[in-house]
Amino acid sequence: MPSGLPGPAEEKLLASGTDPKALAPGVAQDFDKFDFQAYDPALHLLFVAHTGPTPDSLIAEHADFVTTRDGPFDGHIIVFNTQSNELVGRVPVPQVAGMLYVPQLDKVFAADAQDNVIADINPHTLKVTSSIQLQDNESPDAMIYDPVERRLFVSDPGTPVDPLKDMNTLRTNQNVAVIDAVNDKLIQYINLGNRDLIAGENIRPADKLPLDQDKNDPGKFIPRFGHDVGHIQFDSGFIYVTSQVLPDANNPDPFFLPPAGTGELFQIDPLKMQVVNEIILPVSCSSPHGFAIDPDQHVGYIACTDFAPADSGRTLFENLVRVDLTNPNIMKVIPTDPKTARLQGGPDIIRIDKNSSLNIDVLFVACKAGISIFEITPGKFHKLGDEIIGKGTHTIAINEETQEVYLPITIGGRPVLRIAKYNPSGQSI
Repeated sequence: MPSGLPGPAEEKLLASGTDPKALAPGVAQDFDKFDFQAYDPALHLLFVAHTGPTPDSLIAEHADFVTTRDGPFDGHIIVFNTQSNELVGRVPVPQVAGMLYVPQLDKVFAADAQDNVIADINPHTLKVTSSIQLQDNESPDAMIYDPVERRLFVSDPGTPVDPLKDMNTLRTNQNVAVIDAVNDKLIQYINLGNRDLIAGENIRPADKLPLDQDKNDPGKFIPRFGHDVGHIQFDSGFIYVTSQVLPDANNPDPFFLPPAGTGELFQIDPLKMQVVNEIILPVSCSSPHGFAIDPDQHVGYIACTDFAPADSGRTLFENLVRVDLTNPNIMKVIPTDPKTARLQGGPDIIRIDKNSSLNIDVLFVACKAGISIFEITPGKFHKLGDEIIGKGTHTIAINEETQEVYLPITIGGRPVLRIAKYNPSGQSI
């Protein structure tokens, strides 16, 4: 695959559309990474976010990074044809995090986290047809589409205004952006950052988390650093998004964790564009992030990403949590022993494959350290195992027609798209 951050000469050629080497194999850069993927089954095109270095992560060490390397070709989107197994395009949208193909509209949406823009890409021409501008410091990420209201819902976890002074994001930037996906227009923001603590969310002195009194309801309190905005899904007329009460991002302790028992799942009414329900996830689930919903069983699967050292006094490791969404008015956590749903390190994107010909439903949790695989066929939830297919396999896409799994990773300093297949028991071959 091409480099995520081309040199100045290549940037000029790529901008003019005349560079014959734009799709040639490249060298991975420091901090290079991949993120969400989107698949268009009709055109057999896989869109892969190849983000390049993240500016906010580099400013502290390289003060001139933004002025010297941060430009329109700081990362891009790779387009791969799954039938011919070749790269066919490179879309110059920088710092893409979330990405989504919407069959109903025949559009690919890409979230440019750096410029706070949602790009609308024509999958036939591989051109950006329009750009939807969000407010500064939104840092858009995961996206989901509501086919009823024809609206795009975008998770905006926010980014620090000045990371050299404060690594915390403003609560006003912790939102779900609502977009008219037909006309590519921003409608409004649903703010999660200023949500009050709910009953059962107990903040202790050891958590070192200040609380601010809610001016509209003096009996309630808002976490000083707000709420994370994780992955987002649609099911049965509602939008669901994972969240977490945030700790102080300026704490120098790398193992400093969010308060126990403050992982959350929000439910949003997409017509009213407001939060209508919220539940607390088990204390074993800290920083819920990756998320997928089985639309047939109406069960949500959430990857809990925090872990604690053995000597911390807190038993905590990455695991998978299930939530029953059968009754949209009552979200219920399905009791699961975390030890039986343990994940590989660094869990992120979750994808579900329904193989009707073999009558098996398989769930994949893409983790940096490997792929954790579960059978989720009705009445048969259990872990099938872990597969190590390379380092940094935190993003995954699935071709349900061929049962091929796509894993963009870096091998030997080269960006590579690894393609694997799995058999009916969920194991790679």
